[in-house]
Amino acid sequence: MPFQPPDSPLGAFLKALREEGIDCILIGAMAAIEQGAPLMTVDYDFWVRLPERQYVRLLTIVQRQGGTIRAQTLYELRDGTQVNAFFHPDGLRSFACEWEKCRHGKLEGVPLRILPLQRVIASKRAAARDKDIAVLPILERTLRLADRLRTQKHRRRTTPKRRPKSRKP
Repeated sequence: MPFQPPDSPLGAFLKALREEGIDCILIGAMAAIEQGAPLMTVDYDFWVRLPERQYVRLLTIVQRQGGTIRAQTLYELRDGTQVNAFFHPDGLRSFACEWEKCRHGKLEGVPLRILPLQRVIASKRAAARDKDIAVLPILERTLRLADRLRTQKHRRRTTPKRRPKSRKP
């Protein structure tokens, strides 16, 4: 993920969500990048556990921190960082179900959950936008490579080390 100073607007936004008791999951391209996908994106997508009718709570956080509201779910933080909030992402199960299977990570020093790459793929496939369909082969290849690396690591840990045969003079 791009380097941001410790007091970055993104970190402040995430801390404010935590303080307000709003759980979030990093989804989309940035979640895929966090898991090794060679993509580029200009925004952060967060799935928020919040009834959609309470979106004003998000607007209040952004405005309180000097950000700009571009749309009901699109915000620009004070340094220009773009943040999208999602209430019902395409192709995913309930927030609670996905939350349990998420990876634990940190963004700007703030703990958060990251949607696993398999689920990012499911969401992009369901959204079926041109830009999502275009990155599917890259995401699927990244997933295959990650699975292969995991398998190799597991084999190394479970295979007993062979001792070199001693040579008798």
